Amino acid sequence: MRVLHLWDNYAPGLFDHSLEACREANIPAAIVCMNLIDRDTDTPPGLRFVRRVEQDRPAQNLAARIARKIRMEFDTRRFQRLVENEVRRFNPRVLHIHYGTTGALLSASTAVRRLPFVISFYGFDISQGPEIPRVRDSYRRLFKLRPLIHILCDEAAQRVIALGGDRDRIVDANLPLPVQRYPDIGIDGDRISRWLIPARFVEKKGHEILLQAFRSRLADWPDDRLTCWGYGDSNWLERRISDLGLGDRVKVINNRGRGDFDDAYIEQLRHHDVVLAPSVRANRGDDEGGPALTAVLAQVAGKPVIVSDFPGHERSVTDAVEGLVVPQGDAAALAAAMARLAADPGLARRMGQAGRVRASREFNPRKYRDALLDWYRRLAE
Repeated sequence: MRVLHLWDNYAPGLFDHSLEACREANIPAAIVCMNLIDRDTDTPPGLRFVRRVEQDRPAQNLAARIARKIRMEFDTRRFQRLVENEVRRFNPRVLHIHYGTTGALLSASTAVRRLPFVISFYGFDISQGPEIPRVRDSYRRLFKLRPLIHILCDEAAQRVIALGGDRDRIVDANLPLPVQRYPDIGIDGDRISRWLIPARFVEKKGHEILLQAFRSRLADWPDDRLTCWGYGDSNWLERRISDLGLGDRVKVINNRGRGDFDDAYIEQLRHHDVVLAPSVRANRGDDEGGPALTAVLAQVAGKPVIVSDFPGHERSVTDAVEGLVVPQGDAAALAAAMARLAADPGLARRMGQAGRVRASREFNPRKYRDALLDWYRRLAE
């Protein structure tokens, strides 16, 4: 059995370990991607790609957007040809299409139409993706081929079914996380005052709601601190912090280019008490579409978490057990949850330990690997 992994955007070492799982099981595997995102990490040997990019940033002005669209069309054709060539060269028995958006680019591909495949949906592709007509139509064409459809939460499964996916072809597995690397940090001391949101600087992560909640909290607890730790364009976030008069209480840290992610994140966790994931559905339709992995990693480290009720939160948090769950977009509810944890450090510790047990079990790499290999064998047979 040989497995070919296909990505539109591939970032080595980011979260996927499917290639590693194949090699551990002595299954020959290769990767083809359109954009190789440079993260200063080692790339797998033999990886084939169309273009190396530092980061896929949206174009801002009209001329840049037009140029980006032209480049996208050109690169898509090159990617399609590269996939066909690699299928002939590598002769895989199974394809693994990572991201629904990759499948949309390859929905008319001869290789995809004649080989069995699993397609994994990771978030944007099954939230905002179906809002784009050409992507939605591509999904419907792909689902007629009856692939295995890997989803990360129940809401994503319902969206797949609404687009014509077969219920009996939907498979479910949490993404693997490096749970062994994260020590049991927990909470240091009896004062909860240091809050952390580890997330990209984009609308769906809920920074705006958190800033409103935090400003409300500062009225009674002026010594609290909030850190926004992530990557992307932070200019809008810094402006909003300034507008709300929070400049001396909220710090924005861009983690891009700061070395190994896990080491950098563990260091942040050591200096904060509670991790927040107040994600929302963005105006353009994008939402989490699965667990917020940075929040799950915080749970592995024994940190209590406060999350909104986004699709996928239920995979690691039951309200008042492993953390607190608040309605999306509700700043008052978020502030109340922060007050509840701050007032009861014992409760926060218990939630942190319960989260460590659950997240370490449910996001263990071995569990993902076993599911993955089972899918490949089913398809190969």
